[in-house]
Amino acid sequence: MVLGAAITLTSCNGAPAKTASRVPWLALTPVSTTTTTSTTTTLAPAPPCVASHLRVSMGRGGAGMSHEEFVLLITNVASTCRLSGYPDLIGRTVTRPLGSLVVGKTGTYFGNLIPANLATGQRGELLLGTGSACNALNEPSRTQDLAHARANTYHGVTIVLPNGAGTLTEPHITFDVACGLEESQLGVPAPSPDQYNAPPGSPQSLEASVTVPRSVQSGRTLRFDVTLYNPASKAVSWSHCPNYTELIGTTPQAARSQKFSRTYQLNCAQAQRVRPRHSVSFVMELPVGSVPSSSEAKFSWQLDTGYGPYAGRAVRVTVAH
Repeated sequence: MVLGAAITLTSCNGAPAKTASRVPWLALTPVSTTTTTSTTTTLAPAPPCVASHLRVSMGRGGAGMSHEEFVLLITNVASTCRLSGYPDLIGRTVTRPLGSLVVGKTGTYFGNLIPANLATGQRGELLLGTGSACNALNEPSRTQDLAHARANTYHGVTIVLPNGAGTLTEPHITFDVACGLEESQLGVPAPSPDQYNAPPGSPQSLEASVTVPRSVQSGRTLRFDVTLYNPASKAVSWSHCPNYTELIGTTPQAARSQKFSRTYQLNCAQAQRVRPRHSVSFVMELPVGSVPSSSEAKFSWQLDTGYGPYAGRAVRVTVAH
């Protein structure tokens, strides 16, 4: 059940959204593939990078909305090679022997990276993202909090490159995965919007708007529509079906905030191509977990192409009395 009046956000250029269809929502498992967006070079892909030609070090991370970002810098010290794909991760905690980490390979809260050819001396990245506002880190007992920290805090990580290209180890990183762990693919940051012109006919050339209730009750499902408008003169097809990420992050209440996020694959099979100056509307759902008290929240939706499109607004999460 969702509460309150719905709000519609129009496309960025204010054009009317001529909706060609309304595509039903399906909980489709996201695909873990390399991005379909353009890369940072017009050259043909170089041979894949191998571990013996790379050096890893810590970069400057960040934090926001109960998320923490860790940046691993990867420098090419040999001839030009292609950095791409989602790696596996290995690490150990105080209570667990060396083993594989469970990691979401769909990008992080802070974004994703795009593949790139790295020349000698050039640097790519790997982004890791963790949360800090789940029940495991907010137990009523300090003893329980410490036990979760011991069991879920990794000191150092080994990056297993895709396709048997070897491993890289960074011993100076420390992160807690009690609230989960996400990673980007290997690559470089996408150009900022003013540096990048999405090719007409590509999903990232679309403009997103959302029709979302003003409020949603804690423990219920938020139901909303996302409309993708095509401002270009070339139709957008769904031959490469992207993932999307939807998120509600509550504001801190008593030093605690919470995030409810899901990543799915778009329901491309039932979507029509988006004709020029037309749009397609997708029905969406997002389960909202329990919160201790009513709170304002940040709602966001994005198509996971590396360049969006994006849409969002403020939503209130309420508690029934």
